[in-house]
Amino acid sequence: MTALPSFPQSWRRLVLLLPVVIVTIALITGYFNESFRPRLPKVSFSDPANSSPFHSECKSDNQTSHLESLPGIIQALWAPLVFPITGPTFTTLDGTEKHLPPADQLIHTQTFGKRICILDVDTRPLENPGSVFASELPTWDNLRPPSAGFLSHYLYALIHGYTYKFVRAPKYADRAPHWTKIIFTRELLKEFDIVVMLDYDAMFPSPELPIEWLLNYWKIDKEVMVAMAEDPDADNNKDLRGNLNLNTGFIIAQAGENTQRLFKDWAECPEETRYKGCAEWKDKIFHEQTGFSSYVRYDFLDGYSIDTHPQYIRKLPCMEANGIPLKKDAGCGGQFVRHYWGDKGATKNEFKEGVMDALTPLLLKSAFGDTNIVRDMREKTLKGAQVLDSPNAAPTEE
Repeated sequence: MTALPSFPQSWRRLVLLLPVVIVTIALITGYFNESFRPRLPKVSFSDPANSSPFHSECKSDNQTSHLESLPGIIQALWAPLVFPITGPTFTTLDGTEKHLPPADQLIHTQTFGKRICILDVDTRPLENPGSVFASELPTWDNLRPPSAGFLSHYLYALIHGYTYKFVRAPKYADRAPHWTKIIFTRELLKEFDIVVMLDYDAMFPSPELPIEWLLNYWKIDKEVMVAMAEDPDADNNKDLRGNLNLNTGFIIAQAGENTQRLFKDWAECPEETRYKGCAEWKDKIFHEQTGFSSYVRYDFLDGYSIDTHPQYIRKLPCMEANGIPLKKDAGCGGQFVRHYWGDKGATKNEFKEGVMDALTPLLLKSAFGDTNIVRDMREKTLKGAQVLDSPNAAPTEE
């Protein structure tokens, strides 16, 4: 700096201003951004100490990560609505009260969780617009009835923390596609304690009601291998012995060696290795349903019959596990499980109604039961542009 006075004044100014210019340029170009800018705290949605679904990692560039958190979010959303497994009384949508056995006679007091599998099996491509495997995601307007049914099953599994599986099944070369659900129910029973197989037009009208409650209500203990609802009481719904068919649109199956044997014999029924005459139902309506109702249930586990050993095959009332409210007079009102075999297109409306029937009270309570949202001004008095506390209160200042 001793040489600085010998320079002309203009040069001395340049030397003094040069560091300021360099730093300014560096800041503008971002060279020192990390060093000079204050560091903002990093916002993270991940909290290892908190397992809440709302604390999952949020990645704006990865849509899959958002979808992975959806099951937990759905389960948390529905948690206030889920009916207790041991709740003593449940009122169905038609106003009927259903009662569990006394507490000391209940079979299930804890949830099965992922050990219950809600299963869909279908051989169709399901790739047309509005279908679940369409190249473009369906909208509500173009959602097809099968898609609504499948979605309702998936939502039900999410609500209760069950496993959901959808099997895109191959077709048999020698029989109707309906038979595929038998073999794949058997396969899934190798992985899960309980498999609940539904046709797409079979739905739960009260999604908040868990399977475990139904198991308690229907007294399905470990001995029961399979449970199905009876068909409506009509001549065309009777088996070869004149008894009502058991409808295979809704099946509860419990894992076990005996169940594996029963489903194996059922799947092989049209081959007539055990059941002579069953080949007629390879393609003839009611296919696998007739196979079970007319043959398997009368001869399983080497001579057991539903008549001699009813504890292994549970017949469920048609009113509770089959049909729809319009069929209530025929004894099949679909109180717990609705089956739209007479109006398959109604599954879309059923899906909507099931969701909104449950969520509407929750939304109402959240919004209109909150004093921070609703301001009750009914005790006030209005005068011109003023809101008065009472007729004698002083005017409010503007």
